[in-house]
Amino acid sequence: MTLMICALLFYMTVPVTVLNPQVNIVMEPNLFYRALKVSLLATGIALLIWRHAFALQLAGEVNRFFLAFLALILLSATWSIEPAITLTRCVAVLTICLVCGGCVMIGWHDRRFQQIVRSFFTLLMVASLIFGIVAPDLGKEQGTGISLEGAWRGVLGQKNGLGHAASIAVFFWVHAYLTKEVRFWKFVLGCGVSATCLVLSRSSTSMLSAMFSVMLLLLLLRAPKGKRRYMAFIIALFVTTILLYSLAVLNIFPGLDFLLQPIISVTGKDLTFSGRTQIWAVIRQHISQQPLLGSGYGAYWIGPVPTSPSYVFISRASNFYPTEAHNGYLDILNDLGYVGLLCLLGYLLVFLRQSLALLKYNYAQATLYLALLFEEMINNLTESDWLSSTAFALSIMTLATFALARSALEQRWRMQMQMQPAPAAPPAAAARTGRRPRRFARPHNR
Repeated sequence: MTLMICALLFYMTVPVTVLNPQVNIVMEPNLFYRALKVSLLATGIALLIWRHAFALQLAGEVNRFFLAFLALILLSATWSIEPAITLTRCVAVLTICLVCGGCVMIGWHDRRFQQIVRSFFTLLMVASLIFGIVAPDLGKEQGTGISLEGAWRGVLGQKNGLGHAASIAVFFWVHAYLTKEVRFWKFVLGCGVSATCLVLSRSSTSMLSAMFSVMLLLLLLRAPKGKRRYMAFIIALFVTTILLYSLAVLNIFPGLDFLLQPIISVTGKDLTFSGRTQIWAVIRQHISQQPLLGSGYGAYWIGPVPTSPSYVFISRASNFYPTEAHNGYLDILNDLGYVGLLCLLGYLLVFLRQSLALLKYNYAQATLYLALLFEEMINNLTESDWLSSTAFALSIMTLATFALARSALEQRWRMQMQMQPAPAAPPAAAARTGRRPRRFARPHNR
């Protein structure tokens, strides 16, 4: 199961274009990656058939809005502007769900989640450093812009991808050290490598999300035990801060620009966020055409082809094609409309509620899920990772979603066992007196 998850993460993180940037993924599909995808799908189906009874019990605890999202993306093929692309993306999401669900059902324990993710991303960071040193023309971004000059991308193909993976690795290592899962020297090596890649990526959003997640972990795990009753208030404060920041970034309510000034000073960005506001303006225009259900899951960003509505960026931005909206909330709204956005918000709230419930009986594990949730909420303000079949964040969040369901299922089993009456004590053995038992006594003669 570890091999399956690592193979899935490898498929989602390391693109085909790492060794050959000139290859066209659409026109020249890689046979190795295609075989890997088919084998993962087949293995996931086999595991589902094998453990179908357990899978039904697990499905009863899975985030309801996550299941609603899966149903919505499948139904979106009926109104999608590119039905074939939507169905292909649906198969990718189904593969991720089958693999993550199978991993949770077999050989699972509380710390299994962080052990797999932390180990894989640490190896990924080491490989990125080696790749950037050995082949700097491939491991570094080629550009002179303020966000590209001197930035590393490692083996992930983009600097933002390297920064996102590094930020996850950093707070996973911090969590491991704070919960005493690893020794100090391992923490120094693992976190040091991850922090180095984070800095080299020059991804300001990833730096901000890593800092935010580490601060949350320190508050949750280093606060006195008597103060833990205030943690719900602290988490609510964090959610409000992220909400205000998202409203300021998207410019939904004028007058919130002052909230961005400290962040701009720290990250070195301007109010256009490296040109993202121009992309958001074009996406909003397209959303207005089909606001309720969107244009179909994954059907907008299909490449710089004239038949795609995203081809408008080629003419407006001097042959620049962004490949995504650089905002996960806008991309969900663009693909699945306001119905999809409601599913996303519901999913986040249920994920938060399940994590808070887990605080009561597995405090250390729940803090990791909370940190992961907030890291993704921040990262999706300027990157499109929410429930995207082409982003590795979907695999991690899906695995966390099933892990939370497994924890809830195990807690329900414990409660059922506690409610069962204790078995009656067996009758005490008759003491040996040397006499013949009464039932064998001779009848009295009358």
